[in-house]
Amino acid sequence: MNRNDKQGPVAATDTVQRVAGENWMTDRIANISAQEAARFLGISTRDLKELRRRRVFAYYRIGHRTVTYHPLDLVDFLDKCRVAPVGEAKGSRSHSR
Repeated sequence: MNRNDKQGPVAATDTVQRVAGENWMTDRIANISAQEAARFLGISTRDLKELRRRRVFAYYRIGHRTVTYHPLDLVDFLDKCRVAPVGEAKGSRSHSR
């Protein structure tokens, strides 16, 4: 069977591996579901939906119903929500905890 005869996900995977390299899946952080994102943020899925409606952070819509979130977008959102203590200079927080 010729390499060009392949169809479906296998062919797409081969194409991505040729373009992006062999470790293209392990180098990428996977997106998470709405339930996981709500749990991560400590809010209800209804509140998450409202934040999504207001486009407070980025999300991915796959098809008509499926919505996923990238964890780093959620971390950026939390950083924007942070209120610094009185004695801390603006922007002086280091991200290593």
